[in-house]
Amino acid sequence: MNFYSIEFKKNRSKLIFLFLCALFIRLIFFAVYPELNFPDAKAYQTIGSEILSGKEITNNIYMPLYPIWVGLSKIFNMYILSDIFISSLSVVVIYKLSEELFANQLASNISAFTAILYPHFVFYSISGLSETLFIFLFLISILFLYKKKIIFGIIFLIMSVLVKPTFDFFNPIMIFIFLRFVHSFDWRKIAYYLFVYFLIYIFFMAPWWTHQYNKYGEFVRLNLGDGVVLYAGNNPLNKTGGGINGVDVDESIFGAIKDPVNRNRAMKDEAFKFIINNPANFIELSFKKFVRFWRLWPYASEYQSWYVVTSSLLSYGIVLLMALFFIFFYFRKSYIKLSPILATIFYLTIVHMVTIGSIRYRLPLEPFLIILSSYVLGDYLKYKRIPNFLSR
Repeated sequence: MNFYSIEFKKNRSKLIFLFLCALFIRLIFFAVYPELNFPDAKAYQTIGSEILSGKEITNNIYMPLYPIWVGLSKIFNMYILSDIFISSLSVVVIYKLSEELFANQLASNISAFTAILYPHFVFYSISGLSETLFIFLFLISILFLYKKKIIFGIIFLIMSVLVKPTFDFFNPIMIFIFLRFVHSFDWRKIAYYLFVYFLIYIFFMAPWWTHQYNKYGEFVRLNLGDGVVLYAGNNPLNKTGGGINGVDVDESIFGAIKDPVNRNRAMKDEAFKFIINNPANFIELSFKKFVRFWRLWPYASEYQSWYVVTSSLLSYGIVLLMALFFIFFYFRKSYIKLSPILATIFYLTIVHMVTIGSIRYRLPLEPFLIILSSYVLGDYLKYKRIPNFLSR
């Protein structure tokens, strides 16, 4: 047995150990935490049943992949457990991504153990919401792109769009950043991979487009949720930067528009009209959305208990502080390699400054914050020469 096979087995054992630790924590939380019953979670279950039974989807604002995932998990009596599994697997991806970025064992280990215990990841793993699957697909696509496995990265990026279309417009830009700046590919290769992206995109999206055309009688590329969130965040009633579930928004004015596509267009038109006619108000709301998006603890009243606020401050609060420290004091050394991550953070922040702000929508960025903050902590421990079992 040579050195490389020994190292491979050692690394495989560590990854299995990290996965099992994450699985254990999430299963305990699932056993003791009360059932959440989010409205979105119920909608995903309904859509999943409709898709798997061959029916037309009655909901207009969700993408199909997570409902399919939910529907299949319910068939095999694995509902929520399947999300717990994928959340635990995401810990392994975070470890590997940190390893790829910094080649620093201590930082990678800290990243993994932070992700294992991170309250937001644990909570969402049992929520029945799409964030857990979306984060896994998005993270693994980033890992593949860093490893120059471009086709695999493209496939997982497009799969993430079928869960949440948040990065649909940004994905080709991010691929370009990877190809041109991180890997220094020539223009011919860049053009080739972008062409491949659009071919694979069409292949994966075609069944969804067919469903949408049969349902609406016209081409709908993603879903009809963009008008909802754009109007919710930009209307005369919005004072807080939120605007969901009937708070800070009144959609009844669109009730007379029966066609869902036309209603979605009307909501977008009204939102843009509000922005153009109220620029000062729009800027003020954008600032409020920024604050809500990066807020240190949840905004919703039901999550204001001392233990929720404390756990958020001691986890996300510290992670954010150290990630900012990284950006100010370390980023210059590796700004090219980290440019896709910075661009992702910037893009998602801007999107939710325009639409609606919530810490739920920030969650896909938190694995990157953990990786950056873990490097800072690892560097500090090395500088202080503090003995640490995580360095092994």
